[in-house]
Formats: sequence, C-alpha cells, structure tokens
Amino acid sequence: MSSLAANEHDSVLHHGHQSYEHLLRESNVRFTGGQGLFTTFLLLAVAGIGATIGGAFAADGGKLHVLASFQVAAAGCLAICLGGMFLTLVMHLMAAGWSVTLRRQMENMAMLTPVMLVVASIVPLYDLFVSHGLLYTWMNPAYKSNLVLQEKQAFLNPMFFCVRLAIYFVLWSILAGMLNSLSLRQDRTGDKWLTNKARFNSAWGMLVFALSTAFASFDLLMSIDFRMFSTMWGVYYFASAAFSGIATVVLIAALLRRAGKLDGLVNPEHFHDAGKLMFAFTVFWSYIAFSQYFLIWYSNVPEETAWFLVRQHKGWQWVFYLLCFGHFFAPFLILLFRGVKRSPNLLILVALWMLFIHFTDMFFIIRPMVTTRPDGPVGLGPLSGFWIDIAAVLGVSGLLGALLLWRIRSVPLIPLRDPRLPEAIEHKNYV
Repeated sequence: MSSLAANEHDSVLHHGHQSYEHLLRESNVRFTGGQGLFTTFLLLAVAGIGATIGGAFAADGGKLHVLASFQVAAAGCLAICLGGMFLTLVMHLMAAGWSVTLRRQMENMAMLTPVMLVVASIVPLYDLFVSHGLLYTWMNPAYKSNLVLQEKQAFLNPMFFCVRLAIYFVLWSILAGMLNSLSLRQDRTGDKWLTNKARFNSAWGMLVFALSTAFASFDLLMSIDFRMFSTMWGVYYFASAAFSGIATVVLIAALLRRAGKLDGLVNPEHFHDAGKLMFAFTVFWSYIAFSQYFLIWYSNVPEETAWFLVRQHKGWQWVFYLLCFGHFFAPFLILLFRGVKRSPNLLILVALWMLFIHFTDMFFIIRPMVTTRPDGPVGLGPLSGFWIDIAAVLGVSGLLGALLLWRIRSVPLIPLRDPRLPEAIEHKNYV
C-alpha cells in the first residue's frame, strides 16, 4: 500500500479522538461459520427443485403448473437481487454515509442478479425451444393468427426476446461487478476517490437499471399473457424489488448481529433507518398497486380488465385480499412504531413476513395466468397442487440462500476503508 493510501486508511480508522481499529478486528468483520446452514440451503434447493419437477407428473396442471410455480420462485428471487442492486446504486448516489456498514450486503445481493436472471430465464427458454408456448402462449405457433399478438410481433418474437435476455445479463453483470469491484479495491488500497467513482457510475447506472428492470418485467412476467398490457407494470415490479430487497438486507444484518458479528458497526440506529425504508417501500408498493388497479378499472379495456377479473373468482379473490392486508396494512401499521424499527429481533419477523408476502405477490401475478389462456381456462385454483408452489419457492430460495451465504463468507462484511465509515459508526437518529 502506498503512503498516501495508508494515510487515507488511518484517517478512516481515527476520526477526531475516536479510534475504530478495535471494531474492524477480523473476528468482527468476517463470517467464516455457517457451514451447516450452507449445507441446509443446498439440500433445500435440491429437494425443493426436485419435488417441483416431480410435480409435472401430478394431476393438477402437470407440466404447466410446474412451469408457472418455478417462475413464481425465480421471479421473486430475481426481484430480491434487483432490490440489492437498486439499494447499492441509490446509497452511492445519495452519499448515504449511515448505510456504509450495511452496503456490502446490498452488493452481495446485487452480484447474484445475473445468476438469478439465468434461473428466471429457464422457464421461458424451455417454453420457447421445448414445450413451444405451454406457459408463454405468444411462443405457441397456434396463436400466430391472433390479432393482438400480430400487433405485438415486433417485440414478442423469439430472436429479439433472446437478445433482450442477453442484454439484461450483460448490463446487470457490468453494473454489479463494477460497483463490487470498486468497493473491494477500496478495501485493499484505501483510495478514497473510489467512492466518488462509484457515485459517478451509479448516476448512469441508475438509468440503465430502471430501463432494464422494466423491460425484463415485461418479458418475464407480463408477456405470459400476451393480451395484457399495463403502463405501470415496470414500476410495479421495481416496487416489489425494492420492498423485498430492503427486507433481505435487514434480515441478513440482523442475523449477523445475532451471530456476534458487526458489533459497534451495525446498531439500533442503522436498523431504525433501514426500518424506515421498509416502511417507505411498503407504502410505495401499495401506491403503485392501487394506481395500476385504478387505471385499469377506469379505462375498462377488455385486455386489461380480464387480468383482474380472473383473479376475482375460484378462490383467487382471497389471495387478493391477503395482499391488501399483508402487503400494506400489516407492515404499515407495525412499522409505524419507533420501537419496532429499532429492534433487530422484531425486524427479523417483519422481514420474514415481507418476503412471504412478496412471493405471494409473484404467485398472484403468475399462477392465475395459466387460467387466462386464449384457448380457455385450465381451472387451477390457488390451492390446486399448492405443494408444488411451496416446493418451488423453497427450492429456488434455498439456492439463493446458499449463494448469498457463500458471498457473505468470501468477503468482509463491511467496506473496510470507505471514507464515510466513521459517519456510519457514529450515526444517530433524532426522529
């Protein structure tokens, strides 16, 4: 390390008359345990995905049900990672010093975005090349004469679809890899100017993230029913990503604190602000969800209203009511209380609920679409073969959990030489 970098490192470790060297000890900023948990995640992934595939031989929906259930899990896990990428970008853009000790976990989640995109691409690519439009009916040659599909052929065609998936993979790999590389390089060199470089790249990165996330949501979710269109769809999926992303960050940080890590680096002040973000994105998702519903109800366009009509029958209305209560009212009322936001143990429970309701949201989006096929309803209710849906979510979530744990164990738990580290350590809430 150069003398300049060493001096910069010393200025981070010593802020005024306060020294933070004892907080950055190896045992506090490294997590080397969790081998049993890692094995559990892998076993869960294998068992869950295996059981999901086995569901293809079940009576309720067969292969179609399996494809839909797997896509529920994959789209949900992809949203979590996209939430980590968004939070990383916005924390750099806002120069949010308080979040420095939480940011590494956001970076870990962002780094898995390309992996989860590959997982989320399995079903549409299988549908494209093997089952020929079993779930994504726009891929089925039998519907080429459909007037709505003909009008959308410029966008919904196999070649352009595959090109878009490749573009998302490249863009998200560059964004996540660039920010993570700058952060880890700063750990090694202590170069404070890398923080400014990360902030500059986050400016154009946020635009790239917003556009690519919106179009990915069109391709992976909305195109399942090619007759459906919504101007709010991209923002809706982004809201789900931010909602589930901050819940996952809080869950990881709280569990690390319970494991005896991050002592003095992540405290109730940080959980308080993270809890505010959980509250904010609860309200934001609700606002977007209501806006989408209101606009579709008001315009009364058949292709749009059919999407909601099918979700008001055969038991799907109860899932709708669950989302109204569980995705808005419950977390909204709970997170209003200051004591809840400052309690890691309570936030663990809230975060787990938020992740459950997030996957319920993906379930509500995808599973009823198999009943809105142009050739007539299949008739799958929310409880038909429900074990397949549970197995898929547990399996793909287990895979994501194993990969996240591997990332957490392989890098320091915080950005060790970020120039705003003293600000994060001394952070206080006054409201």
